[in-house]
Amino acid sequence: MERVLENIYLVDTLKYVEPGTISAYVIELEKAVVVDPGTVKGANILLEELEKAGIKDKLEYIANTHIHIDHAGGSCVLVKHTNAKVIVHPKGAKHVINPTKLWESSKVVLGELAEVYGKPEPIDENRVISAEDGQKFDLGGDVLTAYYAPGHAPHMLAYHLEKSKVLFPDDAVGLYFEGSIFPTTPPPFDMEQALNTIERLMKLDFEYVAFAHFGITEEKEILKQAYDKIVMWGELAEKVVREGGNINDLISRILEADGDARRLKDKFKDRPIAMGFIQVAAAGLFDYAKKKV
Repeated sequence: MERVLENIYLVDTLKYVEPGTISAYVIELEKAVVVDPGTVKGANILLEELEKAGIKDKLEYIANTHIHIDHAGGSCVLVKHTNAKVIVHPKGAKHVINPTKLWESSKVVLGELAEVYGKPEPIDENRVISAEDGQKFDLGGDVLTAYYAPGHAPHMLAYHLEKSKVLFPDDAVGLYFEGSIFPTTPPPFDMEQALNTIERLMKLDFEYVAFAHFGITEEKEILKQAYDKIVMWGELAEKVVREGGNINDLISRILEADGDARRLKDKFKDRPIAMGFIQVAAAGLFDYAKKKV
């Protein structure tokens, strides 16, 4: 567990499979919170770290940005071993209570990778909080506010730790690796909602941005960069569709036009999980463009 800010720690929940790809954040105040516990299998790493740090017994909330199994799958593990309640978007609540459909759709989208992440188990509905837009959670010393953040997924939340001025936007903004941003736009992707979400988040008072993929930055302008990239990539997708191209053509166009994307591809070449993010992002943009064109 790496301390990244006062009272905030990063845990690499995929460190034994593909290090530096998926992280969870632990906020330790009077009440402790885990933001995105990661995969089912990765949550065991997180639980071990919480125990070592003496935080496990004060864990109050498991704050999920969305229900995709690389982010929220591990909630079921933490619920078994703590008294924490799970915060989710109302549209995602039924899928953590009964994850059957979530698991089946995850296998379709992720293939064998779904098994690497692990199958989520049901969570008792009494342990699930369906967050309202703007709902505040008093942690004692700071307040965590949940905001609806659709675009990447309709069941997306972003969190803002108000006094510490930390934004946890997660896939609503994208992947962040070594100063480069890479939008995450899986199908079914809604560009208008995604852009509106980023505009809304940019208005919040924050000094730090914490990404599950991967790490924390003081580059506040990273949100504007993500916005501009989504617009640019969307325009490229429309051109490819009009020309009768396919998803691979779109990936080639993105790599030609975006130096950050090229750098990330080079960085990901020996990391199949991270490489998969590129394919999924292109698929969402391509499907969106087909509907628009």
